[in-house]
Amino acid sequence: MEVERPKKIQHREADKNEEDKISDLSDCVLIHILSFLNTKEAVQTCILSKRWINLWKKLSTLTLSTSDFKTNENLEKFASQLLSLRDHSTALSDLRLCANHLAIASPFQKTIEYAVSHNVKHLLVNLAAIEHFPSCFFSCLTLTTLNLSAYNIFFNFGRTIIFPDFFNLPELTTLSLKYFTFCGTNDGCVEPFSAFNKLNTLIIDRCEVFGAKKYLRISSAKLVNLTIHMYGCDSKKYSKTSFGIELYYAPSLHAFAFTGGECIQELSGSESVLSSIKHLNIHLPYCWNLRENSLILLNWLVQLANIESLIISSKTLKVLSYYPDLLKVKFDSFCNLKTLKIKMDGPHGPSSIPQGMLDFLLQNSPSAKVDFINLFIRPVASVNKAVGC
Repeated sequence: MEVERPKKIQHREADKNEEDKISDLSDCVLIHILSFLNTKEAVQTCILSKRWINLWKKLSTLTLSTSDFKTNENLEKFASQLLSLRDHSTALSDLRLCANHLAIASPFQKTIEYAVSHNVKHLLVNLAAIEHFPSCFFSCLTLTTLNLSAYNIFFNFGRTIIFPDFFNLPELTTLSLKYFTFCGTNDGCVEPFSAFNKLNTLIIDRCEVFGAKKYLRISSAKLVNLTIHMYGCDSKKYSKTSFGIELYYAPSLHAFAFTGGECIQELSGSESVLSSIKHLNIHLPYCWNLRENSLILLNWLVQLANIESLIISSKTLKVLSYYPDLLKVKFDSFCNLKTLKIKMDGPHGPSSIPQGMLDFLLQNSPSAKVDFINLFIRPVASVNKAVGC
C-alpha cells in the first residue's frame, strides 16, 4: 500500500542515545493506541520504523470518512488495499463509516460486506442512502450495536430516508437512529422495533413518522433504556414530527429520557409498561403553545406515577406552570420519588423556577432529595429538602 506521509508527522533521524519508550510497548498496547486514530492516520504510522510496519494490520477498529480523502477514487483505492492487506485472522469488532457529502461512497459497501463476513459487532454509519447498503448488512448475525445516521441535509431539505422493515439482527442490543422516517403498515401501525428480540437500549434522534395513526409504537420485550430527542427538528415539518409515543409492549423498560422540540409528544401505553419506568429525564428547551403543551406534560407526569427519580429542566417546569390552576390539581403521582434533579436553563438559579413547582412535584414524597444542576454557575448545588419557590 502506498502511504501518504502525514503532514503532522515530521520525519527526523532519532538520536542513537534516545530511548524509544513508545515502540518498546507491547503490540496490544500500541494497537489499542492506534484504534483512537482514524484508519488513514493509523496506516501512516507504518513509516515510523520497522517496529510499526505491520501493526495497523491487526486493528480491530476501522474508521473511514470521506472527509479524509480528496476524491471517492482515492477512498476506494485506500479501502481496497486496506481490506486486502490487513491481518484477516484479526476480528473486526468495530467499524465506523462517515460520508460527509452527498455522493454515495461505493467503497463503503465493500467495507460493510467485509465487516459482516468478519463478524463485526459494533457498526456506526453516517451515509446518504441506506437502500444502497449490501444485503448482508440487513441480516448480520453478530451485530450487537448499530448507530445509523441519515445525512442530515436531507432532513432539513425535505428528502425522506425510510427506516427498513426487513432487518434480521438477532444479537442486536443497542440501536441508535438519527434523521430517519418510520412508515406504518397497511393497518396504520408504526411499529419498527418488535423484531429486535434482544434490544436493550434504543435512541431515536430527530426522526419522523408517516402513518394513519401518527403514533410511534415501542414494542421490545427486553428494552430497558429509551431515549427520544426531537429538539432541532425543522418547524416546517411540524406535522410529521408531532407524532405520539405509544409504549405498547416493553415490560422491562426502566429509564426514559425525552427532549422535546416545538411540542411534547402525546404519551400513551399499557399500564404495566408505564408503571415499570423508574427513571425519567425530560427537557423542553423551546416549546410553543404553552397551555396546550402543559396539559400534555401533566398527563405524562400522571401516567408515569411510579418513577423513583426525575430529571427535569427549569424550562420544562415553566411549561408545566401554564396549566390553569395547577397548584389546585389533585396530584396522586410520585409517591415513590426518591431524587429530583432540576437542570437550570438560565443563570438565575432556583429563583427562576416558577413559584410552587417544587412543592407540587414533591407533595407525595416530601423526603425526596433535590439537586439543582446549574450549568451557568457551578456543576451541582444540592439541598436535602425541598423548598417552596
